[in-house]
Amino acid sequence: MVLVDKINNQPPAPRRYLSRQALLGVSVFFTLNMTGCTNPIIEQEPEMYTTSGSLAPYSQSDFNQYIEQTTQWLDETRVFHGAGYDAEMKAVSPYRLKPSHPNGQGVLLVHGLGDSPYSFIDIAPVLAEQGYLVHVMLLPGHGSRPADLMLPKENDWQEAVANQVTLLKRDVEEVWLAGFSTGTNLVTSYAAQNPEAVNGLVLFSPAFSPDDVIVRFAGTASVFVDWVNVAKEQNYTRYDSLAMHGAALYYQTTTQVKQDLQQYQLEVPALLMVTENDELIDTEAVYSLFRTEFVNPNSRLVWYGEKSYPDARVIKRSMDLPKQSIESGSHISVLFREDNPLYGERGLMRQCGGAQEGEVYTVDCVGMPTLTYTAWGLLKEDRISARLSWNPYFDTMMERVIKFMKTANQNSE
Repeated sequence: MVLVDKINNQPPAPRRYLSRQALLGVSVFFTLNMTGCTNPIIEQEPEMYTTSGSLAPYSQSDFNQYIEQTTQWLDETRVFHGAGYDAEMKAVSPYRLKPSHPNGQGVLLVHGLGDSPYSFIDIAPVLAEQGYLVHVMLLPGHGSRPADLMLPKENDWQEAVANQVTLLKRDVEEVWLAGFSTGTNLVTSYAAQNPEAVNGLVLFSPAFSPDDVIVRFAGTASVFVDWVNVAKEQNYTRYDSLAMHGAALYYQTTTQVKQDLQQYQLEVPALLMVTENDELIDTEAVYSLFRTEFVNPNSRLVWYGEKSYPDARVIKRSMDLPKQSIESGSHISVLFREDNPLYGERGLMRQCGGAQEGEVYTVDCVGMPTLTYTAWGLLKEDRISARLSWNPYFDTMMERVIKFMKTANQNSE
């Protein structure tokens, strides 16, 4: 596991792959990253790697105003990828889904570091179909250009989430919070501090604890270098490059959420979806926190993998699915349907590669024959594989999510 993987959700190219064996000290870490000062990718497209100079405003008193002002900011600051203005703006802009038959409840969806509202493109409609008003926000520093992750201050993300909860509560009687990766840290901290304000949590790939200890040095490193990694920006739904300051902000959310859980414990019910072979997260640490700090008896953890745990609240779903050529899940695989046009089985954003001498290499997925699907860190030297980026249990997962949200605050499930 490497820092670029941990935060960026993208497979590292060999030149920027930092193995544990290479981590001889913080000085080595600085030296490796300072080589990015003359990166040819930056020279080819400098605007992408220069800050816009502003963050989108996030303190609006009305969600429609929030959408309007954020969209205007994106129009003015985004460096486009060439996929088409409408497609790119739709992927990264905040939005609202109104149910045909409202049930009086709402859900706020919060994406991860470097990501965008597209993370919930398959999840949000299911919630709206079940009567929930769905708000999908854009975290400050996202959606425009990767350099804008140098701009948020320590509390911008937390304050933005808190304001979105306030806006949602103006439209519905009861509020649920849901998040992916870094977003789970933010909503869990909010719920731990304000249990009376929310009905419960739905957490996709909770990022409470990074798998690589090097991330803890990101704050110090950001004084000396701007980037964890610089990559050519090809995925218009998220950043391929990662600013060091963004990595530092992510790590702050991990320390904050663990402090909040230990101080308050989590009284509200929560449903966690965790992939055993998540390349980015220490999943054993996530389970440990769930066991000790998620004290509501109706909380559940869905474990996508082969391990078994004594906690009766853990539900196991095997990811050894040879008929579908699936060997394991990944950090992002919980989010998307099999037919998602970007991340599905034949999606345009599939990530393919292999392993050689301990390093990952990438290949173009287009035209590849049937592949094995696995976590990025489990690629093998003798074959080409694809990172599993879709959920073979998506429909049953969402059925469980809906059942949980309807019953979790009753005396029994």
